[in-house]
Amino acid sequence: MIKNNPTTAEYAVQRLADLGIRHVFGLPGDYAFPIDDAIESNPNLTWVVCSNELNAAYSADGYARVFGASILSTTYGVGELGAIAGVMGAKAERLPIFHLVGMPSTRLMRTRKPLHHTLGDGEFNHFHQLSSATACVSTILTPENAITEMERVIAIALSQRQPAIIAIAGDYAQMPVIGNPTQGVPLHQVSPPKSNPQELECAVKTILQRLEQAQQPVILPSFTLLRYGLTEQFTHLLKVTGIPYATTRIDKAVISESHPLYMGMYRGATSESALREYVESADLILDIGGVLFDDVSTGHGSARLDREKIISIHPHHVEILSNICHINSQSHTYSPVWIGDVISNLIENIKPISSKKFPQPSPITLEKNASQAITWQTLRATMQNFLEAEDILICESGLSVAFLSSLLLPKNCSFHNQTLWAAIGWATPATFGAALANPQRRVILVTGDGAHQLTANEIGTMGRYGVKPIIIVLNNGIFGIEEFLAGNKSNIYNVLSPWNYAQIPHAMGCENWYCQKVTSLDELNNALEKARLHHNGAYIEVILTEKIPPALSEIIYAQRYQLLPIDTYLSSG
Repeated sequence: MIKNNPTTAEYAVQRLADLGIRHVFGLPGDYAFPIDDAIESNPNLTWVVCSNELNAAYSADGYARVFGASILSTTYGVGELGAIAGVMGAKAERLPIFHLVGMPSTRLMRTRKPLHHTLGDGEFNHFHQLSSATACVSTILTPENAITEMERVIAIALSQRQPAIIAIAGDYAQMPVIGNPTQGVPLHQVSPPKSNPQELECAVKTILQRLEQAQQPVILPSFTLLRYGLTEQFTHLLKVTGIPYATTRIDKAVISESHPLYMGMYRGATSESALREYVESADLILDIGGVLFDDVSTGHGSARLDREKIISIHPHHVEILSNICHINSQSHTYSPVWIGDVISNLIENIKPISSKKFPQPSPITLEKNASQAITWQTLRATMQNFLEAEDILICESGLSVAFLSSLLLPKNCSFHNQTLWAAIGWATPATFGAALANPQRRVILVTGDGAHQLTANEIGTMGRYGVKPIIIVLNNGIFGIEEFLAGNKSNIYNVLSPWNYAQIPHAMGCENWYCQKVTSLDELNNALEKARLHHNGAYIEVILTEKIPPALSEIIYAQRYQLLPIDTYLSSG
């Protein structure tokens, strides 16, 4: 509830709390004390003090993936720039993080004196310009503009599902807002964007015409359906149409993979052969949400999809390439058209489609008489057996996700990976944020030791705030993904400092955690069973028998990085 005469900082904090967000990740700082105090005094928010600003941004990222939005708070300059890579990752992967930044007072800034946390040049706008590049919208609040600006910033950030930068000078932060404060609504009640009725009608009519002509349509849903809370609507569309669907890696588990129309993951040449053939031979592909077709998700750029067969329903526009309706097969865009309106209209008007027999995925199984060696293949089969319905699985952006993304997840098991931004180290703090966002579900992290070393200090914060993840650290002693991508050449720069990983939680104050180091499959299975039943957090260090999988072929390497003409590799072979 907004109090009668809130300060600018109190008002900004409460408007964000109105969305239903209950935690604020960050670190205190002297320029940000008025914001820090407003957060601490707000009865609806919990201050979550992280180990550093980058970890705080990653934690806010994980929280936003599960809840839908999050709050980050840092001080000016060193604090906001420490978080910048994490916030930029949230921009790439469409996550609304509201980043509060405490600036020096306007009185100090007008003096142009050299101050701590500055470059000493009397200029105070450098950092706001840099931080604004991480966001889809930014503002510097004053008592006069706070009410209107907060409405603008919240609306744009939620419309784009990307971060917002909200900076407040120290003196203005403590002054009462001018005007009548606005009472907000929870995130799920925020009104969606509006469609132009004529544009919407034309777009839906064209889609329906194409669907009527299709003999083998396929749906490729995007992760943006999760970001905008449209998964139930999408599930209804599947029920009405009967069209099978596949996902790319970044879109994995957009809805439950137990759905009967799920075919598996499409990853270009690295897909299961039957799935690849079905998707690539489809005469119509409904891209619902705006699939990115990034290099990783498309099997190192090996996807072979006919652009003329794709209809892309983006969050705010529809793009259709049609030989029938448009001259010279030019792409036609309908805008502004809200994706939720498109899906609703399709549900109301579409006719059920009798799909051809389509491939369906199978769980990974462990070969009979498998050895006790912990290889990438045996690890994958073990994790397949371990996961349960409603789990939240978070995989680090490296070899962990390269192998575990092919798992067939149980009912309503969620999957999160930073596929596009792909910053190693993201997953450990993101696990913390996800666990705070939904403490009723078990969050399971699988990370390599290299990535874990970047952000492992957030383990102590997990213990402080009482989250109960199951953390599985794969120890091969190297930056595994870098070694793999570099051709398995045993480069010195990929070798890690040796850590005693299983001792980390206790050293960081995580009392009553179950911690274990394992070297065989039997030990791993036993440890996973104990971790599942343990009432607190769990941490398992897995010593890999097989350190690294076979390297990429030279042709795939050439396609991925384009360092030399592909002909160079063909002629040498």
